[in-house]
Amino acid sequence: MTEQRTGGVSELSYAQEHEYGRLRETQQPMKAVQLAERIEGPLDVPALHRALSALVTMHEALRLRVGTAPDGRPVQWLAEAPPPDGLLDARRIKARSSAQFGTYLARVRAQSLAEPFDLETGPPFRFRLFRYSEQLHALIVDLPTLTADLASRSLVRGRLWEAYGAALADQEYASDGEGDGLLAAINRARERHDRRSATVEHRYWSRKFEAMAALSDEPESAGSGAGAPSDGPAPAAITRFSFIPGPAVASLRRNCRDAKVTLFQFTLAHFARIFFLHTTRSGLTMTLPLDTRSTAERTVVGKFSRGLPILVERSADFTTLLRRIGSELMQTMRHQHIAYADLSRARKAPGRAGGDGLRGAIVRYTLHAERFVDTGPGGLRVTHNAFAPQVDYTCDGVSFIVNEYDQSVTFVLCFDPREFSVAQADRFTADLNTVLGAVARSASPWAVFPGDPS
Repeated sequence: MTEQRTGGVSELSYAQEHEYGRLRETQQPMKAVQLAERIEGPLDVPALHRALSALVTMHEALRLRVGTAPDGRPVQWLAEAPPPDGLLDARRIKARSSAQFGTYLARVRAQSLAEPFDLETGPPFRFRLFRYSEQLHALIVDLPTLTADLASRSLVRGRLWEAYGAALADQEYASDGEGDGLLAAINRARERHDRRSATVEHRYWSRKFEAMAALSDEPESAGSGAGAPSDGPAPAAITRFSFIPGPAVASLRRNCRDAKVTLFQFTLAHFARIFFLHTTRSGLTMTLPLDTRSTAERTVVGKFSRGLPILVERSADFTTLLRRIGSELMQTMRHQHIAYADLSRARKAPGRAGGDGLRGAIVRYTLHAERFVDTGPGGLRVTHNAFAPQVDYTCDGVSFIVNEYDQSVTFVLCFDPREFSVAQADRFTADLNTVLGAVARSASPWAVFPGDPS
């Protein structure tokens, strides 16, 4: 381990500490942030090797090792970059058709999501290239959630093809992320935290968990007929998908701008409204991913996002829900720099029934600036997020995933079958689709905002 180090050990970012603490508490394996590209055209594999080598040299997040200090604290350090020819696992796949090749890759993606990482002795990535023919390849990249987040994935994807183009032209790759200085950025973020008033943050989180505990004392805690949740791992969720396409998205964004809200706040408020229509709960807790990068750190690859709860009290009025969500988001952003140990103490203070409070919703929002399909360097056609794996989602309560693309917005709803029946999940999804679709249609009046919600 000592021989691999290129410098001293450093503390984890607060986002990494949150993930590390969550993994230890839940005893779950570390998951992967996955990048999957379908590559059509004459791929230059040596150039891809050089591009990946440039990325690993450039980004400290791809050279991290994570271990435990003698006092038990998790720490990290930088290792030497592997040689270019040792980065990529390349395989030739014999398949009867491109469709069978795609089916095989979907299974590979599902399996690799569960493959463990040994970050003490091994690299924080897996680069795998699969070849069906000279004109069809697949690249799958796995990054551990302890060192990378969704913003990291987007940065790696964009710079990979920039570096590949430079390699084709026999040029050195340089970008705004060269020598991105992840560990220095983490130290700056921790200094920002240390300058904040811990007393105010602790008081805020203590009050929030007290309110969550008070609301969790209700006798009915779920949808109606599926029974109370039990301890143990969650079973496979009831999963539903929907989307808002093309012209409707433009209309929706225009209406959100007119109402002075973000599309995310808009969809979140509608989700909360439907949630309260289908349950008798007095409040809804939603775990939201917050990115703690500063403006100057937007080009740094690494783990900066962490999930923090917001609490929305019951209301049947959409505008009221919108205001409450906006206020909760602002307050949570203001108090986001809290260590995981402090957050855990606030959650588990004596006398707080339910510990974690309400069984609510996990909400994930992803803004995809890139298209599904891009024209890559050297005449390549690259399809992003290809070979979707067939996996069983799990969740406690409800999971609501929003993916915003240039030309569409997609939604994934996952329901815990211990709390919701299939019929309840279908009704919930249908009601949400109805309200979202009504305001997305350009011919529909913007009637859901009676006045200015800001």
